[in-house]
Amino acid sequence: MIERRALERIQLNQLALLSFSGISGVHPCLVRNLHMRGAGLYSNSFHFFANDFLMSFDGFKSSTHCHVVWRRGYECGVVFPAGYLHSELEMLSAPA
Repeated sequence: MIERRALERIQLNQLALLSFSGISGVHPCLVRNLHMRGAGLYSNSFHFFANDFLMSFDGFKSSTHCHVVWRRGYECGVVFPAGYLHSELEMLSAPA
C-alpha cells in the first residue's frame, strides 16, 4: 500500500480520554496514530457523533481540542485546529 499522507504519522496505540460538551463523564479511546496536526482514533463505545471535543492523555491536566474530519465504523480522524505542541508529540512518541 502506498502512503499518500503528506505528514508522517507516529504509530502510538495509547489510551486517551475524551470529553464531549453536554455529555457527563469522560470516554476512553485508543489513539492509533498521531502527527502534529491530527490523529487517528478508535473506540468500541464510540461517541464520535460530535464534531468537536477535548482529548487528554493525562487525565485532563491538559487537553487538546479535536475536530472530526472523517468517520468509519469505530474509527475517526481528527485535526487539532490550534496545532499541536512539538514537546507533547515528542513526549508521547518517546520510548518507554
